[in-house]
Amino acid sequence: MQGTRILDYIYAAHRYLAELESVPREYGSGEKLFASEIHTVAAVFHSPGCNLTSLAAALDVSPAAASKFVAKLIRRGYIVKYKAPDNKRDVLFEATEKGRAAAKGHERFEKRTFANLIRAEETLDPREREAVRGYFEKLFALVK
Repeated sequence: MQGTRILDYIYAAHRYLAELESVPREYGSGEKLFASEIHTVAAVFHSPGCNLTSLAAALDVSPAAASKFVAKLIRRGYIVKYKAPDNKRDVLFEATEKGRAAAKGHERFEKRTFANLIRAEETLDPREREAVRGYFEKLFALVK
């Protein structure tokens, strides 16, 4: 790919990730989940007692989108909601046993799927890592 623009690599990575995320997968719960669903379950698993606002921020989606994800996952038995003991208006979320199994399965999937990418990143020296990080920070500042 000599002479290829960095942007071409970003497009290729995007296509790879989009394809990876378009396929529902089974993560240990006995049911297939789409990427948005398993990422929601994993976020709740890693932040038990989170509320809708913090969950939406963690997922980088709107509260309305997070609310839709949560409602579906509650119906499917991956997440439970409950009232905060000190503030009855605040609704909090926690992963069920089924959700915890799926979140742990997702961690194993990510380790297998992205192991080579993580190893490649670890080979970068600090200057290279900072150059890549700086490029993406500039890029994201321009597109947000």
